[in-house]
Amino acid sequence: MDEDGRYRYTGDGDGFDLATNALSDGGSSAQSALPQPGGVPRPVPVELLFATGRIQKRTGAELEYFLRVFWVPAAAFAAAEMLTFLVRRASFFVVLTDNAFEVGPTYSKVVEVHVWASIAMWSLAAVQILGEQLRRRRDLAWIHRLAGQAMLLLFFSVVLPTSLYLSALQRIDVLAPAVAAVLLDTAFCTAFFLYRGWRVARLRASSKSLAVHGKLMQCGTMMSMAILPQRFLQLYLTMQLKGHHQVNYSASILVTSILFFVFGHFQKGPRGFIWMNCIGSDNAEEAFGSRHASPLEQWSWKLRWLAYVPVYYAMRFALE
Repeated sequence: MDEDGRYRYTGDGDGFDLATNALSDGGSSAQSALPQPGGVPRPVPVELLFATGRIQKRTGAELEYFLRVFWVPAAAFAAAEMLTFLVRRASFFVVLTDNAFEVGPTYSKVVEVHVWASIAMWSLAAVQILGEQLRRRRDLAWIHRLAGQAMLLLFFSVVLPTSLYLSALQRIDVLAPAVAAVLLDTAFCTAFFLYRGWRVARLRASSKSLAVHGKLMQCGTMMSMAILPQRFLQLYLTMQLKGHHQVNYSASILVTSILFFVFGHFQKGPRGFIWMNCIGSDNAEEAFGSRHASPLEQWSWKLRWLAYVPVYYAMRFALE
């Protein structure tokens, strides 16, 4: 804290002034990129602070932190679903919403398969991510590999297909295209991260390949857990506004999707800054196939939201 009561972060000649929300860089290129007319520092976007690594304690660790925190609500969510299925033979949220989203017996069976498969997938992911000793010990490394293979097989053969089926067919009365776009993006980006993680581990193009593989698997797991904030908000809204299940569901989806904007995912997809801070810009080429996104890739990620709408209606038409 300075004499004037302002907090400053400094290190290696760089600084971040919390009083002015500005960077100082000891004459480096970051300083020239942020001109200071009249000696008054310009505000710095939060994304730039993460991207330039000025907030050292958070940069590169946001996703790991969220992933550690999310295991608790994930376990609570899984426990509620398992208990409800064992007692009522139905999903917790199906019971909570009085079957407001059901469309028939086949749909209900797919929900049950999806829930149990998702719980098993998260359990295997926990073994992968939290079982650090399994990776380091040669006599136990086979457990890590087997859990990873089982997780990928389960996701691509059961979780992903059932997720797409449910996203297309569930009854959504309020803002269905927007809600479906969020659901499809969650499924697609989870699949993207897990596929890239598998491919990196298979090719092992560098000495850092296994570390990059681990980062991509973390990103895929975190992406699959994007449903958790929505579910807890939906639970809260249902407790407050009983009988408005369709509105509560759509509102919870769209409100929590604001996090996609906050963390740079909405525009850049898997190259959003929260993902890149985890993977590392030096590993981008191995992780994504190119160090920098081409203009075509950039526009593809931006326009994917519009593409999800016709995809949703096409899937719905094909499955009905």
